[in-house]
Amino acid sequence: MATSKPTMPKGMLDDGFEYTLGPPSSGFSIFLASRTKKVHFIRHAEGYHNVATSETGSNECLLRGNIPAKEHPLYDSRLTSVGIHQAQQLKEILAHRPSGGRSFTAFDLVVVSPLTRTCETARHIFGRARTPGSPAFLDPGQAPDGTPEHQAGIPVPAPRILIREECRERW
Repeated sequence: MATSKPTMPKGMLDDGFEYTLGPPSSGFSIFLASRTKKVHFIRHAEGYHNVATSETGSNECLLRGNIPAKEHPLYDSRLTSVGIHQAQQLKEILAHRPSGGRSFTAFDLVVVSPLTRTCETARHIFGRARTPGSPAFLDPGQAPDGTPEHQAGIPVPAPRILIREECRERW
């Protein structure tokens, strides 16, 4: 079954994402290029708290008054079905977005807050996490379906997923 290439959101078109070394005068070298890291920031997909603020027209529904934060009904909102679809769409876009000499974007490390919506977003975009402590070369991961790397059987390790309290938005 042939799959069509996903349409990239307007903000991602012609953003110069494909990595290139440039001319020698640019100061880049193959030595440095192999050690260069890219950092991507992805906000969580739509959660029920987003729907509530959209419906009420303000963030007032997120205020908790005198009740403990954990008792607020929107404290740890899950993704809506729209949010799950948004995350799956981004996964498909990244599977066809060239980066680092590959025909798709791969990730080594994903850092998320411990909120349910951020963990759900990461799971839908990046799939399973690499086993903690397992080096990349031992991971049996696969490249996205339909890519030349997948057809050639080139292994692509799953990313490490690190959940950090410091990433949590405070409200």
